[in-house]
Amino acid sequence: MLSRLLVAGALLLPSLPAFALDAYMWGVGPQIGTIVIPGHYPIRFPKTVDRNDTLSEVRDDLSLGGEAVYYVDGHTRTLAMANMGFGRGYLDYHLILKYNYVTQTGAMDFLAGGGLGVGQARWRGDGDSVLKSPYYPARVEGSALIRDNTRAYQLTFYGQYNLPAQQRFWNADGVEVNDIGGGVYALFGTELTVLFGDFTPPKNMRKATGGA
Repeated sequence: MLSRLLVAGALLLPSLPAFALDAYMWGVGPQIGTIVIPGHYPIRFPKTVDRNDTLSEVRDDLSLGGEAVYYVDGHTRTLAMANMGFGRGYLDYHLILKYNYVTQTGAMDFLAGGGLGVGQARWRGDGDSVLKSPYYPARVEGSALIRDNTRAYQLTFYGQYNLPAQQRFWNADGVEVNDIGGGVYALFGTELTVLFGDFTPPKNMRKATGGA
């Protein structure tokens, strides 16, 4: 899963110059976030993990990463975000491709949308116990954004469900346990993003596409 994320990120890099040239507006920048609900994540581990009672839900997590945004026009934009989450005994990384619609523009822009992606979470507990959970995140989100000509500051609130794929669990003795069952991986969180780029709307679409 990690190798797939790295390959996807590497494939995006060569396209950045064209990405910036053709955009109505665009930006790239760092992002920080955290899970707000539940207070302990996940809501429920798989049943076998609960019975072994060797792992603890994460609290006081922090996610760090980045986001790139491409405005197709004044009301439509696409985004790509890649983040890593940290907590006691917890590590998560994911890549999500998103779509947003600008519902209102002015001194502050308001946006709504969602996205799909790939990710992997890992919990470490007592002894050699480990749960590895590759997953497919699906999210809905709403954002408020303040921008000037070259920068934008964005606050996002989101709801997300991480649909697990083939989870693997090793107990405290290091023995892999089969047929561990499912878990509940719903969450609500918030993210703050600072974007650097070109946030000046073009006066006409000919300029936006690089015309003379």
